[in-house]
Amino acid sequence: MKKATLLAALVLAGMTFTGCMSSINVNNGIASCPPGSLFSEMKAATLVQDRAEGRSYTVVKKVSAQATTTNFLGLVSQGDASYATLKAQALRGTGADDIIDLEIDYTHNNILGIVNKVTTVINGTAVKYTK
Repeated sequence: MKKATLLAALVLAGMTFTGCMSSINVNNGIASCPPGSLFSEMKAATLVQDRAEGRSYTVVKKVSAQATTTNFLGLVSQGDASYATLKAQALRGTGADDIIDLEIDYTHNNILGIVNKVTTVINGTAVKYTK
């Protein structure tokens, strides 16, 4: 019994000191709470700095894209919600070079830790750089 108690105390301490149990996650300056272990339905945002500053461009149109990553039982994760994938999806067929005025939002859904989904949505303005 003492070994189990010691092990539980070490796991708890490890989670606390690594930030896994912190009450606030800081996401590029935007505070959000961590996902719940029994149920979560959260939205969060990320700040993104424009790369077009000082460059000449022509506005093509407003664009958006979304992707979902899923985790099952905390054991298996799948999905691609990387910025590169979302950017390619948003710019597909536009002839644009980049996205400015970019907004990235997340929706996190979790039920009992069985199925945990994070949907990432990007919105912005597609631009074509002038040479």
